[in-house]
Formats: sequence, C-alpha cells, structure tokens
Amino acid sequence: MTSIADHVQALRGEVAAACARAGREPDAVRIIAVTKSQGSGVLGPLAAAGLTEFGENRIEHLLEMHRAAPQGARFHAIGRLQSRQLRALIGTCASIHSLCELSHLQKLSALCQEAELRMEVYLQVNTSGEATKAGLAPITVPSVVAQARLLPGLEVVGLMTMAPEMPDHQADDGRIRRCFRALAGLARDLGLPRLSMGMSQDFAIAIEEGATDIRVGTRLFT
Repeated sequence: MTSIADHVQALRGEVAAACARAGREPDAVRIIAVTKSQGSGVLGPLAAAGLTEFGENRIEHLLEMHRAAPQGARFHAIGRLQSRQLRALIGTCASIHSLCELSHLQKLSALCQEAELRMEVYLQVNTSGEATKAGLAPITVPSVVAQARLLPGLEVVGLMTMAPEMPDHQADDGRIRRCFRALAGLARDLGLPRLSMGMSQDFAIAIEEGATDIRVGTRLFT
C-alpha cells in the first residue's frame, strides 16, 4: 500500500518538474495539505514527510485538527466563511485565503485588533466567471485591496482563485491557464507577492503561471 510519505515524495517530484519548466526554484512553492476529508491521524505522517501547512474548508474540522496538530503546524482557512465564524479563526489560523467581502475584512480587522495580533489574508477572485464560484469580480479587486490595506491587524499578502473543474477525460482547452494567468496579472499590478492557486488536478499549470501556494488534498491520500 502506498503511504502518505510516498505520495508526498511523488508530489514534490511533480512540483519540482513544473518549477523547472517555469524556471523557478521548488522552494518558491508552498504545499498546503488539504485535510478536509481526513482524520487527525494524517497530521503526524504529513508532518514527518515535511508538510506542516494544512488547509481546511470547514471551520469545525479546522478547530478539531488544530487541537490534535503536532508542534509547528500552521493552518489556513480556504473555504467559504460566514461572519459569525471569523472569531474562531483568531489564534488558530496563520492565514485566510477565501475573503471576498469587505464586511468580513472589517470584522476580521476588529477581531485582530482586539486580540492584538496580525493576520495574513488573501482575497479570493473569481477569474473563471462561473456563477457557482465565490470571489470578487476582477474589476473590483484594486478597490477592495486598497481598502483592505488600510485595515489594522490585516496584512494583505496575495490573491486566491479556483480554476474551472475539468472532467478527467477532457483535456484543458486553455481555460485553467487563463484563470491562473489572470490572477497572476492582477497580483503583479497590485504588488502582491503571493498567489494561492492550483489543486490536485491542476497544480502543475498553476506553478507554471506563478503560484506560490498550492492547495493539494486528494493526491496526498489516494
């Protein structure tokens, strides 16, 4: 049976290959292990294999995993959020990747000031234009970034997006690459250093287009 360590090694090889194609160093890409469908028993093997950055879609599961995490683990909230859930993330998350409402940013700022801490945030952008996906319309991003940068307690470090889902049997017709390229262009124009984009099925394309953070789940466990 293939172990988590084997999966991590194979993933690192593919990350290195994508970086080589793009003329980048593998150390420039942070692998966030998405553990949303896993129990806390995977945290130790992932950490032993060198992955200590964990992404969670659901807040309840994030808190459960945080309580069981080994020393040095860092958690990233990557799913849709409700305003009432923001307080639970204070002190448990290193960053939030899925912010796309100014009211959420304002409330998070107030909570960070109350706790006397600073949190890294990414703004989610809907570069695919799909109605089923959350995120800011690209045209609104400069204005929201400008406002977010003024909020105490927050450090706007980058942008996040999700590419269109493509059936396994269907070759990408360029839509995935265009989504990632659009996000990279926005981040470059706004002077934002980090790009959270790419998942199990499309992380190689994301790396080729400049991703600094890839969110990989399935590939680590199957």
